[in-house]
Amino acid sequence: ARAAMSARWWRQPLDHLRCNAAQPTWEQRYLLDDTYWGKKRAMHNGCRGPILFYSGNEGPIEAFYESNGFMRSVLAPSLGGLLVFGEARYYGQSQPQNNSGKFDFLSTEQILADYASLLTGLKLQLNATNCPVVSFGGSYGGTLTTLLRLKYPHVVTGGLASSAPLGYYSPSGWRARGVTPYSWFETVIDVYSQAGCYASLVHAVSAVRRLSGSGPGRAALSARFGLCDAFGDANAFVYWITEALESIPQVNYPDASGGLPAHPVRAVCSLFTHADGRTGADGVSALANVTRWYYGVGSRGCVESARNTQLDGGVPGDGPQNGTAWGYQSCTETLHRFSVPPGAWRSYEWDERRLSDACFAAFGVRPRLDWIEGWSGGYAIADLRTTTNLIWSNGKLDPWHRGGFLRQTDALPGGRVFVFDYTAHHQDLRAPSADDPSELVVARAVEEELIRRWIQEAASATASSF
Repeated sequence: ARAAMSARWWRQPLDHLRCNAAQPTWEQRYLLDDTYWGKKRAMHNGCRGPILFYSGNEGPIEAFYESNGFMRSVLAPSLGGLLVFGEARYYGQSQPQNNSGKFDFLSTEQILADYASLLTGLKLQLNATNCPVVSFGGSYGGTLTTLLRLKYPHVVTGGLASSAPLGYYSPSGWRARGVTPYSWFETVIDVYSQAGCYASLVHAVSAVRRLSGSGPGRAALSARFGLCDAFGDANAFVYWITEALESIPQVNYPDASGGLPAHPVRAVCSLFTHADGRTGADGVSALANVTRWYYGVGSRGCVESARNTQLDGGVPGDGPQNGTAWGYQSCTETLHRFSVPPGAWRSYEWDERRLSDACFAAFGVRPRLDWIEGWSGGYAIADLRTTTNLIWSNGKLDPWHRGGFLRQTDALPGGRVFVFDYTAHHQDLRAPSADDPSELVVARAVEEELIRRWIQEAASATASSF
């Protein structure tokens, strides 16, 4: 991170939805980067420069700051913007209940209220009340940006919501938009099939499953996969492998990311290009390479853990997990109604009652699957034009794209819809790369133009009071 970026804290009430004079408070972490703020000509309303806000999602905020090169290296210098990255409550170091394992005040509505409070107060503190705010977010962060613009239009003037799967939480619109419980997984199948190795992957996973059925087989697999400790639960081990395979398409970027090589789906398939589809021992070895890329090798020179920690065997994508903030959110408002189609490398059939019971056992809560749609509208945001100035972008390599706003008719006044053929999860928020497809290069330029227009319009609306 650059020296100009600093981590700061903002005091928030524990519960925005309750008026209580004695209510506890907690410290929310946010990142501020003023490298370029005020470096451009001041707006005609006196503002030094716009505020570019990232609506942090399910993780430590530094990771989103580092991965969001479009905001940092393109928009901030071009617009003279102040970068503010908000960390979501109960993630990273923003812990309202001090890492107690309790998540009593975790919800999308509370997170949005935190962000509205942070932005409003920060603008006062920085003498920037006349400076427009544009929000950005990817994945659940894109959902947050969409809903922040919807619910707090006086706080943010527009938003770029990349790979925002809000439609997956809007089941009443699934039939009209061709969404099914298989939609997420079908994209995984399509991406590997187009790269030429899906059938080989299915055979290789089957070989692992057969070997894991005996003690000697489990010992051989533990050695082949370079595990620090031999695994005992065969089903958990197989899911650990398939979780990696299912996660890679969404990060199928043209440059190396984490431990994954560039174009990781292509790299995975290259391991399976030799004789007979490599469905025997060679296929197992190839899978071992894939898991080392995805999970990494620990300080002991081996793979530290190889087991499924999700409840109920793992909902495709990101099923609820015991003891984590996202696990709690999955058990309350963001549980995905996903299944695995027949003939895939594993079986999984959505069972609401079974998942509800698992969530109750883990957290003492049960999912409200229609809650986000109920208060936000879900697909109705586009159908009824309930807000303006939103850019929705999705890439077809990303399994989450099927839950996005994909129709050109979804475009809101002042906004746009981008559906990319060759991009992965929120790729337009990443730093530009020489290997980016031309469709992405063009779209980023349009996104910048739209964002600049929102800022100018917002500044003009407040110029008379300056």
